[in-house]
Amino acid sequence: MPAPKGGTPAEYSDGTSEAGDKQILGRQLWRILPYIKPYWKRFTLGIVSNMGARICDLLPFVAMGLLTDAILSGDINQLEEFVFYGLLILGSFTGLAIFQGISNYSWETLAQYLQHDIRMAAFESLIKMEIRYFEDRQTGDIMSVISADVNQLENFLSDASTSMIRIVITFSTAFAILVWMSWKLALILFVPIIFIMPLIYFFSTRVQKKYRESRQSFGDINAVLSNNISGMGVVQAYNAETYEATRVGKESSSYKDHAIGATVQRTKFLPGIYVIAGIAFGLLATAGGYLMLEGPSQGGITPGQFVTFLLMSTRMSMPLFILGMLVNQIQKSEASARRVFAMIDLEPSIIDREGAKSLEAPANAITFDEVHFAYPNGNKVLNGVSFELNRNQSIGIVGPTGAGKSTIVKLLLRYYETDGGAISMNGSDINELTLGSIRDQIGYVSQDVYLFHGTI
Repeated sequence: MPAPKGGTPAEYSDGTSEAGDKQILGRQLWRILPYIKPYWKRFTLGIVSNMGARICDLLPFVAMGLLTDAILSGDINQLEEFVFYGLLILGSFTGLAIFQGISNYSWETLAQYLQHDIRMAAFESLIKMEIRYFEDRQTGDIMSVISADVNQLENFLSDASTSMIRIVITFSTAFAILVWMSWKLALILFVPIIFIMPLIYFFSTRVQKKYRESRQSFGDINAVLSNNISGMGVVQAYNAETYEATRVGKESSSYKDHAIGATVQRTKFLPGIYVIAGIAFGLLATAGGYLMLEGPSQGGITPGQFVTFLLMSTRMSMPLFILGMLVNQIQKSEASARRVFAMIDLEPSIIDREGAKSLEAPANAITFDEVHFAYPNGNKVLNGVSFELNRNQSIGIVGPTGAGKSTIVKLLLRYYETDGGAISMNGSDINELTLGSIRDQIGYVSQDVYLFHGTI
């Protein structure tokens, strides 16, 4: 949820809420859809080519069934007719190769475009946040959202989404063909599969919390590692290697425990998929053999239709097994989506007020009038501070660490809002001026030296 205007750090959402844990496909993943709109042509091409690939994949099984019936009935006795079926099967596999290649290219490139747009949306939201937000969070945790969690969404877009479409198209096409051949066998095959849905719900509602905790724990590992690597000189200077190794080990162990918890839930779920699939195919073979012996005249099926059923059932077994892994990947991605979109939803509390004006002229006068300020921990650092600084004047502020020297500059830059009093530039309250125009007039040299990545 976005932080309300003027919110405190406690109001920021990091995507760790348990709301939505009872959903199979959480609402956060659906929020990817608006990002697809600019690439709707690529998206449509991916769906259409995937559909073409699935039809070409199933067509040889129909051809094999028709060929079997033709041979057994004696209707086929010319080489040209065998060649026709052979070319039909060859054409189907050729079409499969072409359509599948187009589908893979469309979905994988779409995933790259979307991960870029989502990552930039998260960063653009992040970079607008006030300093207080960053002071309340570990750098490594923030980086894990922009890097690891966005990458998880990329995997979902390139793999899981195409697998979902493949399963839907394969089952829909196969179901239509099988009903056309024998509604009885189609019913026998699909009724047991319906029982997979309760398993999916049972698994999803239990594993989502595990994956959410796992992603949060992964961010904690990044935070500790970032602290240690950037401060390695201090760690070694104080002989703190053992202590820091213990800290990293604690966070790594926590991540391991959460991951194992998710694995335990997954191992309970996948065997159920295999058992139900085995029941469905076992019933299909038994009932199919019985209906074949009855023959079409008694409401049964032909040997060729039975062959088609058996071949299609083998092709449909893989999507069923993939379904178990797919649900697992969806839950991982939902946990990442929560963290990513929580960052995208961030709203800064320090913004330009309605009707704010630009500071056009150079800063000729700066005035602090009875300014009060305390940090969120309750430590009051400024208590009625007043001074005026005019053009070509200098001022030196002396005091112990924590007395508020840097805080004065940060308040002038509007990194924070004052708790009382007023700060003005050229006679205008800085709250009535735009942030950009204020910061354009101030040269800020921090006591914490930071070098950006690049070359000199």
